[in-house]
Amino acid sequence: MEYVYAVSVLIAGLLLGAVAVVTALTYTPYGASLFDTAITAVTGITLQLGNLLSISALCAFLFEGLAATGVHYPIIVPATFAYVLTHITVYYSCLRITDLQSEPLDPDIIIKHNPFRALVLGVPGSLLLIRVRPPGGRR
Repeated sequence: MEYVYAVSVLIAGLLLGAVAVVTALTYTPYGASLFDTAITAVTGITLQLGNLLSISALCAFLFEGLAATGVHYPIIVPATFAYVLTHITVYYSCLRITDLQSEPLDPDIIIKHNPFRALVLGVPGSLLLIRVRPPGGRR
């Protein structure tokens, strides 16, 4: 029962990350309209909040596992570790999401060939694994 909050937060974070990735894959902002700004804001907020929640839950599990083995740290250590890891992941995820939106993918092809790929991309840090074409370099 003591892990229900951490598991719930982890699931919520993963779902928010998946929403951000699916939004980025299905809509590419083309201008400075109010709708494009709203879509970009939803993508950014869900990506950052999803990463924050899921990484915090994963760090809680990590340090609880260490405590179960007899290794104990002051609360500042896991808090600082989660803070730094969250910021690094959010920074690189935001860069990758921007790259994805500049080179739009065809979501119909992704969903037809591999329906779980879009959801897997919502996992924190998985956006770091996507190869994006360099700007101006078509292959």
